[in-house]
Amino acid sequence: MDNNYNNDNNQQNMSTDPYAQGGGYVQDPYNNGGLEPQGSKGMAIASMVLGICAIVIGCCITYVGIVCGIIAIVLGFNVKKKGLPGQGQATAGIVCGIIGLALGVLGIILAAVAGNSLKEWAESLQDGALFIK
Repeated sequence: MDNNYNNDNNQQNMSTDPYAQGGGYVQDPYNNGGLEPQGSKGMAIASMVLGICAIVIGCCITYVGIVCGIIAIVLGFNVKKKGLPGQGQATAGIVCGIIGLALGVLGIILAAVAGNSLKEWAESLQDGALFIK
């Protein structure tokens, strides 16, 4: 018995060449054998993409931005709740979804206020001398 714990007396394919390749598969100890559930990051990626779309679209088409934001938030929280891989992407989706949702709601409020102000301005112009009655 030596100090390197090499108790195997059957050393058939051992070579003195340090660059010789072994014949068998060596599992990488850092990636757990590559056993990751297939498609598990899909919801996290969808949450992040929809959150980004909610921000971009929420500035122009408010209702679509609100819908994208709500879906991004729901998907992100589902990933977080189930503990699936892609936690960072799910967090990004939640944050972007909240921002997109807020932008969409703010856009609707601004449109309502601006619409009411324009209506009042148009009525004030009708009472003025600019229009022939």
